[in-house]
Amino acid sequence: MRRLLIALLILTAPLAGCTGTDETHTQVPDFTVLNEDGAHITNSNYSGEAYVIVFSAQWCSNPCHNNLHNLNLSVPNITVLVVSTDLDAAPNGVTLSMWEDSVNEYDDDKELDQTLDYAFTRVDSTQNFATQMGIDAPGTSVFVDSSGYEMHRQIGTFGEYNDQETLDLIESYWNSALDGHLE
Repeated sequence: MRRLLIALLILTAPLAGCTGTDETHTQVPDFTVLNEDGAHITNSNYSGEAYVIVFSAQWCSNPCHNNLHNLNLSVPNITVLVVSTDLDAAPNGVTLSMWEDSVNEYDDDKELDQTLDYAFTRVDSTQNFATQMGIDAPGTSVFVDSSGYEMHRQIGTFGEYNDQETLDLIESYWNSALDGHLE
């Protein structure tokens, strides 16, 4: 009987916590990113509001452009901080403003003609925010609540462009950021 009990404990140990509702949310570290003029943008710029951080790269087109437009389609006027993981101010000759223009032009042939009101920035090489956040590759979106806690991390694409299931998924992540974490 004792062996059976020990075997059951060993087999069920990995399931501990799987049925509860407690989620551990981590605080987004203090960060500094740079806009095209070299001005610093920090997490204090977003104090008290929910927002999304999209880690991308200035050379990334689709699926990165796709994700940025889907964010806006799912929640119009969503607050988004786009952070290039490139340390160079103009990798392959692409500046932040050129990158922002290419993102905005992405959907022009789809007749939606969105202009995204997002802050396009890049990491500061003296304090690489992408590294601090454990970002291994561009194409990661982080939903942050108004207290500065990471509520959801999406690696890669959310889904198809302007697809209702994709938009609903993004909206659910945004709503979790609006709801915030439980202390």
